[in-house]
Amino acid sequence: MNQSTVMCNISKDRFNYIIMQTSKREEFLLKGYGKYVLLLPLVFFLSLKFVSAGLSVDNLRCEYLVNPLGIQNTNPRLSWILTSEERNQVQTAYQILVSSTPEKLASNNADLWDSGKILSNQTNQIVYNGKQLQSRDECYWKVRVWDKNGVVSESRAANFSVGLLNYSDWKAKWITHNIEPFTGDKYEELYLPPARYLRKSFKLGKQIKSAKVYASALGLYELRLNGQKVGDACFTPGWTDYNKRVYYNTYDVTELLKEGENAIGAILADGWYSGYLGYALYVKLDKVRAFYGESPSFIGQLEIIYTDGTSEILATDQSWKANLGPIREADILMGETYDARLEETGWDQAGFNAANWKKADLGLKLSGALEAYPGVLVKHMEEIQPIEMTEPEKGTYIFNLGKNFAGIVRIRVSGERGTKITLRYGEMLHDDGSLMTENLRKARATDTYILKGEGIETWEPRFTYHGFQYVEVTGLSEKPDLSTITGIVMNSDTKPASTFECSSEMNNQLYQNILTTQFANFFDIPTDCPQRDERLGWTGDAQLYSVSAAYNADVSAFFTKWMQDVDDGQLWYGAYPIFAPLPYIRPYHVPHSPAWSDAGIIIPYNMYKIYGDTLLLRRMYPGMKRFMDFQLSESNGFLRPGSGNNYGDWLSLGAETSKDLIASAYFAYDTKMMSEIAQCLNQEEDAAYYQHLFQNIKKDYARQYMNEDGSLKEHTQTAYALSLYMGLYPENLKEQGAAFLAKMITENGNRFSSGFIGTKHVMLVLSDFGYNDLAYSLFTQTEYPSWGYSVVNGSTSIWERWNSYTKETGFLGGKTRSAMNSFSHYSFGAVAEWMFSKAAGINTDGPGFRKIIIKPSIGEGVKFMNASYNSINGRIVSNCKKRDDRLELHIEIPANTTAQIYIPSVEKTKIREGKTLIGKSNDFSIIGINGTYTVLQAGSGVYDFIIEK
Repeated sequence: MNQSTVMCNISKDRFNYIIMQTSKREEFLLKGYGKYVLLLPLVFFLSLKFVSAGLSVDNLRCEYLVNPLGIQNTNPRLSWILTSEERNQVQTAYQILVSSTPEKLASNNADLWDSGKILSNQTNQIVYNGKQLQSRDECYWKVRVWDKNGVVSESRAANFSVGLLNYSDWKAKWITHNIEPFTGDKYEELYLPPARYLRKSFKLGKQIKSAKVYASALGLYELRLNGQKVGDACFTPGWTDYNKRVYYNTYDVTELLKEGENAIGAILADGWYSGYLGYALYVKLDKVRAFYGESPSFIGQLEIIYTDGTSEILATDQSWKANLGPIREADILMGETYDARLEETGWDQAGFNAANWKKADLGLKLSGALEAYPGVLVKHMEEIQPIEMTEPEKGTYIFNLGKNFAGIVRIRVSGERGTKITLRYGEMLHDDGSLMTENLRKARATDTYILKGEGIETWEPRFTYHGFQYVEVTGLSEKPDLSTITGIVMNSDTKPASTFECSSEMNNQLYQNILTTQFANFFDIPTDCPQRDERLGWTGDAQLYSVSAAYNADVSAFFTKWMQDVDDGQLWYGAYPIFAPLPYIRPYHVPHSPAWSDAGIIIPYNMYKIYGDTLLLRRMYPGMKRFMDFQLSESNGFLRPGSGNNYGDWLSLGAETSKDLIASAYFAYDTKMMSEIAQCLNQEEDAAYYQHLFQNIKKDYARQYMNEDGSLKEHTQTAYALSLYMGLYPENLKEQGAAFLAKMITENGNRFSSGFIGTKHVMLVLSDFGYNDLAYSLFTQTEYPSWGYSVVNGSTSIWERWNSYTKETGFLGGKTRSAMNSFSHYSFGAVAEWMFSKAAGINTDGPGFRKIIIKPSIGEGVKFMNASYNSINGRIVSNCKKRDDRLELHIEIPANTTAQIYIPSVEKTKIREGKTLIGKSNDFSIIGINGTYTVLQAGSGVYDFIIEK
């Protein structure tokens, strides 16, 4: 609560309450003034002081987004986060006020919705339940909360607006600029058409109150208004199955308009709609580009409201002008070519002479829905400078940006008119210092800039991006320096959500590598890799990594968007695809696979556990049931065969886990989750059905794969890890199964033999069954194969393969240098889930981190570990430090939550919180002591525990 809020809302009762709370001295001083008006400054101060010890309300969001413009949902979900300096502080009630103007909200005139005082501790997933919202509605809202003492706190105002909900709201037409079709050999010659430029001049004769632009493209667009880029996003409007839906973006452009002459424009490129996609060219599909359409199109309308109450819509139509410009090539995979000699200065400003521009062509009519973008957009996130420049051969300069990221570079050069500067990108260098590009396959990954010859020129591409650490620059007339190149890191704007640090520098670097790789691949969709001719939303990688992703960043809106892509890609017979969006299917290649298709259930389930999101479950539930029916139809009895397209434990080492086992284990796991999902959605009959089905699968699985002593007939790390993690072991054999797994790892030199599917589960199972030290030995291992091996070999990202590069053989495959060798592949980075949930011990008990589990465990070789996680209910901290005579735990539990804290000791007399023995504290209670831990039940607050040895 700020001072102005106190001034506006202080009441006589509140005044009297404050008086009662002051000390005798303060009371005496107050009485000495004798007049109410003279008391106000001190009262305000005391009120502020009192409230600061209660609850503060912050981070108001609508559909996981901060002040979103143009949402599609007319009953959006609202949320906020509470903080407090007090222990055991909770929200006992809330009131949401939603108004149509900021002025009405300021005066508490909630003309859209006043929830009234709701007795609840809920702070997220709260559905707007007010006046029916319509297209273009503006909504301003705030929330009041009551703490455990009945003290009220109030948030600042937030806002959201509704988009264009109906087809009739769109007055605009799809427009484009048609060019000559390609007639060459599609396998031998790249077709990289130029970007299209579209513009329109217009005059405004009245004073402007507000203005918004609604814009989209079949392809990619950059919107321009009066010489400036509109918004800070890139690669708009994102990638979808364009035959089912296309997203549009909403911009507030009030400040960019002016009375008199104005100009609006757009640059249009192929993007995912009509450019090269994935490995189609590499495997020589019949179609290698333009999977959705041959020519990109743009649609947009500028809606202006004047101060006199009138309004105007300026929409795309054939009155717009079209032309080509300096962007001669623009392709996501292949790169961009820019000829600065062709620039037409001022083309996006008023007064420009467009006499030589043509009338815009009408674009194709859209077959799918036009909807508001629901996720987080790709943006320029960071600028980095090279750390080194080398010249492996004369005139060829290679810049090392210091880490392997996704994005582009900005160049700063000078030279004669017509000079061609070529930039090539790579993740690694050969032994001779030259750029390693073999793993790019058919991705050209090359940008070209042609100088106009006018002093210092700067340029960065708009419609391509690359995965790289090194940039090779040729064509310069003078030797460059480090300032010639600036790296621009790009990814979807998923806010970082965690911190991690421990005494092992290798593991600290591993954590940074995980973050770098995640952000590099969360690029509108979760790509497998950002560098080669793929960059597809592989579902298997994503489901394995989804919990790790959520610990590392706020992926709530990101996965909400991508789950729609997965749902849209569901195949007619019920299976979810191996990647989404699904632009093509290879001949004789089944487009689904166990452990990949299961993302359609696993990720929504994980989002429910992490964010308490039941809406995503509800939206996808019909498709989930179809997928379960498909799996049952494929099964022999209650086990799934591994026939057809089945990637198995991708990139495992040593003995192979059968594809039948993996398929059956995932079928069982899906069924187990479906029972819980159905229960959550009040589908009681379905819940019972799936629980019964799970038990049948479990029985058949045990008969097929298990021996009576708890060993498996398939003696692999992955087989044991999946069987244990997915609950397929009989209760009386679980411990034996875990012991067999631990023995296998020990006999393998404390190293993995698992691949994508097994590795994450191995770590989690070891800790679940008490083998933390063994899990730590894997975590800190530096011998091949391990995470540490890549780190000691200089990695700045997570590699696709355990042996992407080795000291002995160099790049995988030796001189042949395998084309399947990404150095930015997040799948093995799924160890982050173990790092936070097991090592740091931050976990949720039930959905949404309302009830928290803190159960840290430091293994051998690690002296301290500090971790934090910004959950949907606030920041959680778990710090642990070993000293010679004691163990120290620093724990922070967010307001309005509770936690079970597991203290690694069974002697209460040796555990203090601050200076107080835990048995004498009134701030928490001891609820259990087992053979390893003393368990406390605690509310919010900061706790410092000391466990004496």
